[in-house]
Amino acid sequence: MFRVLAVTAALALGAAHPRAHAPAHAQDEEAQKPFTENVADAAAKSAVDKFKADMKQEGESLRAMAVRTVGRVAHPSVVDALFEVATRSGDKAETVKVRTEAFKALQRQKPSAKTLGPRMTKYLVEAAEENRKRKAKGDYGVLVDPKTGKTDYTSPEGKAALETKRLRGAMTAEALKILDTLEHRDDDAVDALREFLLDGNDELVACALTLLAKWKVWAALPDMQDLYEMYPSEDQHNTGSTAVDTGAAGSGDAQAAKRAWMSKYGDPDRRRARPVLVRALRAALTEITGEKFETLDALNDFLKRPDVKKKVKAK
Repeated sequence: MFRVLAVTAALALGAAHPRAHAPAHAQDEEAQKPFTENVADAAAKSAVDKFKADMKQEGESLRAMAVRTVGRVAHPSVVDALFEVATRSGDKAETVKVRTEAFKALQRQKPSAKTLGPRMTKYLVEAAEENRKRKAKGDYGVLVDPKTGKTDYTSPEGKAALETKRLRGAMTAEALKILDTLEHRDDDAVDALREFLLDGNDELVACALTLLAKWKVWAALPDMQDLYEMYPSEDQHNTGSTAVDTGAAGSGDAQAAKRAWMSKYGDPDRRRARPVLVRALRAALTEITGEKFETLDALNDFLKRPDVKKKVKAK
């Protein structure tokens, strides 16, 4: 029997607000109006109050429009409201699609970069740690047969689990873009970025590579080396084996090796050619090192140089 190993965002459906709402097309037109800066506190409060009322609507698309509408107002109170929607977890968490819209809206809040940047770093660090914990428990974001260890992404349940994982990856990519658009660098986020390189979402991995390259993170070169080995060209991918020596008797090593393999290759979205990732990877390697690596051997030889090893080990 299969078991679902994916985290599904819960719907936060408040009671419908008694006042009449504008038609969906009218709200969407409102959301597309120009971005407004230097908004007075009173006007911002009015926008946030309307936003909170609109978020009580039952339609997911209507709540997404409410996010886009308030997102065109630049003000710390708007940032607080959007951040709460984007990052709230538990039973009152919004849907992943609405949270994704909130992260997109936060990308425009450049006037609040000094306060929003650190908050986003903290969120991303915690999200990466949750990823690690899930994988440590055997949750790879897909449906797995506990007897065979094989992934199922063809049954209705398997497809639903895979879609949840993909939506989560797309949402995290939008969250990462906030650090980029705000030009906020925080070394505390480096380990989180390296964790996200293991995701099957091309855009998320490309965003992580872009930031690591802009920040000149030499310590991430071994991670990029692993990616190069898996994706040597735009139309190729390699799925390797893993060997683990736990020192345990019996089947301990085999079970540990299986867990290690699933942690690295369990996501079916990693087991395919990924041209977007390959292009981002090559660009990141060049931006960090100033070198172009036409082959994996060239990169391997480069990483063996004493001066390069020193840079990679430096924090």
